Amino acid sequence: MGQISNYQDLVDAIDRDGVQATVKANRKPPLHTRILRDLYDLYLDQPKYVEFLVCYPLIPSDLAERIAQEADPSHINIARGLATNPRASQQTLNRLAKHLDASVRLALAGNPNLTPKECQILVEDENDYVRAELAANPSLPIPLQFVLSADDQVCVRCALAARKTLDLDIAVQLGRDEDPMVRAAIICSWSQDDELLHLWAERDQVQNQQLLFRRNKALESALLETLCLAPDSEIRKLALAGRELTGPQMLWLAESDDTRDRVFLAGQADLPASIQRMLAQDSASKVRRRLAANTCIDPTIARHIASSDDSPACRELAKNDAIQDDCITQLCTHPDDNIALLVAYRDDLNAEHRDLLFNGRTNSVVSEHLAYLGIGYECLGYQTVESLAHSDAPSLRAFASQSTKLDGGAYLGLSQDPADGVRYSVARNPATPEHIVKSLFDDINRDVVFAAEDNMARRLRAQRDESNDAGEEAGEYTDQVVQTEPSPFFKKIVHFFTD
Repeated sequence: MGQISNYQDLVDAIDRDGVQATVKANRKPPLHTRILRDLYDLYLDQPKYVEFLVCYPLIPSDLAERIAQEADPSHINIARGLATNPRASQQTLNRLAKHLDASVRLALAGNPNLTPKECQILVEDENDYVRAELAANPSLPIPLQFVLSADDQVCVRCALAARKTLDLDIAVQLGRDEDPMVRAAIICSWSQDDELLHLWAERDQVQNQQLLFRRNKALESALLETLCLAPDSEIRKLALAGRELTGPQMLWLAESDDTRDRVFLAGQADLPASIQRMLAQDSASKVRRRLAANTCIDPTIARHIASSDDSPACRELAKNDAIQDDCITQLCTHPDDNIALLVAYRDDLNAEHRDLLFNGRTNSVVSEHLAYLGIGYECLGYQTVESLAHSDAPSLRAFASQSTKLDGGAYLGLSQDPADGVRYSVARNPATPEHIVKSLFDDINRDVVFAAEDNMARRLRAQRDESNDAGEEAGEYTDQVVQTEPSPFFKKIVHFFTD
């Protein structure tokens, strides 16, 4: 965009870039007054160029007044430009306050150069948006702010509540407004006197207290201390969140009649054992469950819960990744099978835990479930294996046929099982008797035959290796015997002294 040195350059720029782009491009440095006057004198009958003049914020005041007097009122864009122009005279603004078009009055309501006279006219405007725009105008007098604070429309009161500067009495009035949007606007945007925030915190109105936490600026500690004593549990929880609880606060929450307080406390980290003991004996199941799920639970409290008949709390404890091995051991023997199943899914089980889950329970529910999942365990007990071997489910019989604890009759029965997977497991089992393995050479399933042949080949290789090892040991023993015979020189010495 080239430099504008005469009215013709300005006309070309408006035609090329439009009104608003030309206004934005020529604010610094400002256009010469002569160019603006020439443009109006030569193009006063063309609204596009007049619109540029009224939108240009650095137009001479007398030229703005001349345009206001000579312009056609039907040209709405020109009237709107004058309504927002800082060089417009008070007479012009006063006339525009009574303009028939609402968009002109709306543009005028946002003009910070309004006098109380124009504000008085606009405060009674029939258009809600005009009054709402006026309510946000920084030049609005305080008496008229009181008038708008009682406006029937919520949008007007919300716009008034969002002002940066607002009379304290009006703010108190808006804080009691029946509409929650108005209260939200005043509480979330108030930035003048902090005493008013304390007033809203102490009034025990739950919605207003919740709105205090919606403020962009963090609440000061004194205000949070006030909210910690609010009668509503959710407000207290918000006030205490992220803060380190003191001993008296923990005790007060632990003895609270509101269950939500105790549930909130049970989820906190680094609780003393004495407080945890109180919560573990709480009458509400929600509290005990929340404590059992706490990763900072004390080991003694965890063992106490694990040995109790509180099944809901034990279920949460079984899912807690922070409990120790002795607590897991206690849960493995819990009479509730659902709890034992939750323990079975843990990733930190040791051999003792698996032995209790597979062999130490009174029924085979857990072992069957683990067998369905294909979780192998080599130390299955005899009773567990026998129970699985006689199960109706082929997958459980296949699982049992992998064990080394079956007797010969069980192996024989499983080798004749109608399910191919069961016979395949028997054929691969290194503990299957040799005659049963050989009998599977004639199986109708090729996979079973190959598994049996491979099993037999591995046994023969093992026997051959054992015989070789035995031969090597015998050779070493002979060498040792030969080395222990007396040497000929030693024999001559012995014969010399004996003769």
